[in-house]
Amino acid sequence: MSLKSWMLVLALAVNLYLCGVMVLFATVVYPQLGAAERSAFPPLYQAFNARIGVPVVLFEFLALLVTLGLYVARPEGTPLWAVHLAVGLSLAYFAVTFGWHLPSHRLLAAGDNSAAALSPLLRSQWLRTGLQVLKGLLLGALTARSMAP
Repeated sequence: MSLKSWMLVLALAVNLYLCGVMVLFATVVYPQLGAAERSAFPPLYQAFNARIGVPVVLFEFLALLVTLGLYVARPEGTPLWAVHLAVGLSLAYFAVTFGWHLPSHRLLAAGDNSAAALSPLLRSQWLRTGLQVLKGLLLGALTARSMAP
């Protein structure tokens, strides 16, 4: 396998990892924040935020960087439009993250874990998850195509 093919495999692996994290947050972590007792919520939320730097935030940026790397190391037969689409999905993910998802954390940071406070967080999380699923499917299809004999 060529170095360019390995770049595509790396992009797929990092993005599938991030996709798994997004699904876990949407289905388990964020709903559990809403189930916490109001008095126990602030330290729980602080502990959650203190632990997501490497396993989440680092991989969000890494997923973007390795996807951008496909512009330089695109396997033969991988169409440029597909790389544009993968990068576009990455940029849409970050637009949702910075424009909607992170601002929705403000109420939680203030100690509010009510259903009204969690609703925008969950909606933005499901949109981010959907974008990541689409990107994973695209990169998976491209990887399978590049490895076909």
